[in-house]
Amino acid sequence: MELYNIPLNEPGSEGKFIIYRPLLGLAFIGNRAMAQLAEQIARAEPGIPPPASPAGELLQATGFFQPDPPAPDEIQTGFTTAVLLLTNRCHLRCVYCYANAGVEAPLALEVEHGKIVIDAVCAQAQQAGLDQFEVSFHGGGEPTFAWETLKALAQYARSQPVAVKISLTTNAMWSPAQREWILANVDSLSISMDGSPQTQDAQRPLVSGKPSSGIVLKNIAAADRAGVSYGIRMTATAPWERFPADVGFICEHMGCKYIQVEPAFNIQRGEHALPGIEYKQFAEAFLEAYAVARAHQRTLIYSGARPGTASPTFCLAPYKALVAAPGGKIVACYEVASQDHPLYALSSFGAIEGQAVKIDQENRERLHRLFAARRATCRDCFCYWSCGGDCYARVFVDEPDGHLIKSHRCDLNREITAQLLANLIEEHNGVWTRHSAEPSPEGGLG
Repeated sequence: MELYNIPLNEPGSEGKFIIYRPLLGLAFIGNRAMAQLAEQIARAEPGIPPPASPAGELLQATGFFQPDPPAPDEIQTGFTTAVLLLTNRCHLRCVYCYANAGVEAPLALEVEHGKIVIDAVCAQAQQAGLDQFEVSFHGGGEPTFAWETLKALAQYARSQPVAVKISLTTNAMWSPAQREWILANVDSLSISMDGSPQTQDAQRPLVSGKPSSGIVLKNIAAADRAGVSYGIRMTATAPWERFPADVGFICEHMGCKYIQVEPAFNIQRGEHALPGIEYKQFAEAFLEAYAVARAHQRTLIYSGARPGTASPTFCLAPYKALVAAPGGKIVACYEVASQDHPLYALSSFGAIEGQAVKIDQENRERLHRLFAARRATCRDCFCYWSCGGDCYARVFVDEPDGHLIKSHRCDLNREITAQLLANLIEEHNGVWTRHSAEPSPEGGLG
């Protein structure tokens, strides 16, 4: 039985704990006696009846004595998603851009390379007996900047013998013709937008320095009118106090069901870091924004704190996603696709050669071992099953053997997860179970 007793830090909650069973998907608040009994039961040999006591009766009422389900298996290594990084060019000059998009020499994914990757993923989907695979046009730059390539590869994916889901991560800087095509041909949209026009224009200006919010808001409004489902992906930066208001703006002006937020870290061009104690400030702002979203019947998501999930890994990389970068390189993740990134050499595990994708199994297995090592360091953390060991690009340093670093993301994950659990328990009349949680949005690599 996997159990965690998480002390409540709220005023007036001294001596109280969140009693949390992550695999079972159960959480409730109990006093010290109940927490101690829960721990005693968790350590006992299976089949030993618990001692009769008022605390035991209360535990019984929560469903605590149910056994854990089997732990989620390691994700199978067959590729079922083709992630195509079409270009490093972009309409915007975001202050925190991890890819430094548009500043480096222009790079583009060849159409033929994209087709080869689609063929490879479709073939693996067929071999696995799946009725669908996914093609995701993603970051590094803005996919719609390579417009003809995007359309050609989407059409090619639709021609495959297996059904395809086409997803697009985009800045929504579309022309009217692009908007019409996207709303008619893309199955899943993730739109990067940071909040109010003031925040959007400050953080995500055009190359010229002019505002971007007008075009983005116009295209989002068109998506709402067309009834297209989409999610908003926000990047939050200091000052953190404005973040809840930015979430409120999105809730009031857009029809998205999910809003995912990530705090900006000090990477690439980014001027906004999350060092030291600032993680607490972001956590406070996130929880305030979470309440704003709930009041509008929306779900605010931070990738490192997902108590409604139970996964052995943070994302699809490099398990299910075949990520192709310009030049035909196969990488683990879009965040490390640039050859200038310190983790590029570690994260590159293949290339398109001739008419096939050639995988460097040695380097891929090395990544798997590093991921496993990371997760091993997390096994005593109550966040483990909800963050899956977190994003490797943020927890490994630039060392040949992939040394682990102590990341403030971990502090942040624990801070937010504990409070989200407390909120969920309150919302569900004192006992939260996973089946009562809202599902996470589909798609994406985290």
